[in-house]
Amino acid sequence: MNKLFLINYFFVVALFSLAFSCNSNMESKSPICLTVSENFTNPIGFHDDKPTFSWKLPTGVQAQSAYLIVVASSPDLLLNKADLWESGKIESDQTLFVKYGGEKLSSKQKVYWQVKFWDVEGNESEWSKTAFFELGLLNNSDWQAKWICIPSEELNEKDSRESVLFRPQYLRKEINLNTKVKSARLYITAKGVYEAYINGQKVGTDVMSPGWTPSAKSVSTLTYDVTKMLKEGDNTIGAVVAEGWYSGRINLRRTKKTAEHTPRLLYQLEIQNADGTQIIVSDGSWKVTQNGPIRSAKIYDGETYDANYELGKWDENGYNDSKWLPVTEQEVADSILLLPKRYEGVKDKSVIHVKDITETKDGKSIFDFGQNNVGVPLVKVPMKKGDTLSIRFAEMLDKDGTLYTDNYRSALSTDYYVAATDGVIEWRPTFTFHGYRYIELSGFSSEEKPQKDWVSAIVQYSDFEINGTFSSSDKKLNQLQSNITWGLRSNFFDIPTDCPQRDERLGWTGDAQVIAPTAIYNADMYAFWAGWLQSVRQEQYANGGIPWVVPNNHKTETSSGWSDACVI
Repeated sequence: MNKLFLINYFFVVALFSLAFSCNSNMESKSPICLTVSENFTNPIGFHDDKPTFSWKLPTGVQAQSAYLIVVASSPDLLLNKADLWESGKIESDQTLFVKYGGEKLSSKQKVYWQVKFWDVEGNESEWSKTAFFELGLLNNSDWQAKWICIPSEELNEKDSRESVLFRPQYLRKEINLNTKVKSARLYITAKGVYEAYINGQKVGTDVMSPGWTPSAKSVSTLTYDVTKMLKEGDNTIGAVVAEGWYSGRINLRRTKKTAEHTPRLLYQLEIQNADGTQIIVSDGSWKVTQNGPIRSAKIYDGETYDANYELGKWDENGYNDSKWLPVTEQEVADSILLLPKRYEGVKDKSVIHVKDITETKDGKSIFDFGQNNVGVPLVKVPMKKGDTLSIRFAEMLDKDGTLYTDNYRSALSTDYYVAATDGVIEWRPTFTFHGYRYIELSGFSSEEKPQKDWVSAIVQYSDFEINGTFSSSDKKLNQLQSNITWGLRSNFFDIPTDCPQRDERLGWTGDAQVIAPTAIYNADMYAFWAGWLQSVRQEQYANGGIPWVVPNNHKTETSSGWSDACVI
């Protein structure tokens, strides 16, 4: 036999073997990619106590003729005694959004499920791998914690608009766990934005949480698995809370800020151990200070960090907080719904490096990233003690090569870092975000020549993935598709915004209804839009009208184009 004959022979044998195995060993194939509701995979802190189930058929299976779903409170009960629901064999080709029809589910409940199917020839598959979801705190009554914040008498500073200045608050508490931790969940939210810490480590990877909802009607809550962050014995829990959307002028556009708008933290840590459940909550036993290094943090205007105010290991055991203040408590009211966040939060998604550096006539250095993006910079810059690094942002350059910022209107969009020692500082803002292509640095050590690695752009947006690609032989078409993709990345920062850079960044409903089909076609954004439409429903007027922006920080205007959002 010659070589070509042998190759063809083995190729034919392989095809026959594959075809035979697909037909006769159907039971070796099982459903894959199990998700619940808006395409979540094994979520915790889940929002939906009436979920739907979805799955995909394995490669080689052309169609489904029937399915069977089992749901149980324990994986051991799934195939023998599904105590929550067994669908029975359902004659259907449906693999998306099959409604749960079992026992009522409750807060914190962990639910396991499996599915199998029959193909069009009646062959029965194996059971899928076990999937699960764990519900969050679904009702306000589930919260034992109280809202906590700085005492109002400490709010004795004014901002440039003669409103109360809300400096970021650092909150902490030391706790003791008597036995080894089996599992632990942190349920948390803020009126404002937060970062949480346990034993010196940041909880989660999201930023600007809990995001922006109609805060007079609902606040999103988040759940974290913090089992590995806790230990037997002494532990320290803490958080930093800033104004974010809640107390910033982005939300209070026509309101002078008073003490009633003070950002607040709600924190409930539930620990399972050998003795049962131990619950640690935010209450009057916590301590607070606003004398930390983040001196101000505003969405429109940027963040100021003064290293001279650094607090040391404030989020670890044994810290001396004797100069910190007792917090003020506030009960959880029934009037504002606490709802588990129903879509992914904002995260660091990618990094862009500097493409070019130029210098202006007055000696300021401009770093060009070659791409408009949204997020924060990471700076690694040599500085002298006492000097202030100024970080300004722009989307374009003016004719003379300086930053063009007229389109930012009143948004200052400038970050500052005050150095406490000589040397290279490494820093990124925490509670703001910017839309930009160019960054201007000034205030660094005059002895140093700017380098490209001094600054990088951390791209941030709601955690969705692009689910398709497009390319052609036409460069302009390819650029158009790139613009669309970057438009999505730059304008889905927890809500669908009209722009990411100036003194607006609002959820204009007309803009949203125009871009929604394109967004869903290009990216996996079902959960994102479902979450925002929940806010649209909350903001809908009694007469059925939809406001111009959601969350609604305008007046009661409504008109076609914008109100059409609820229909389109």
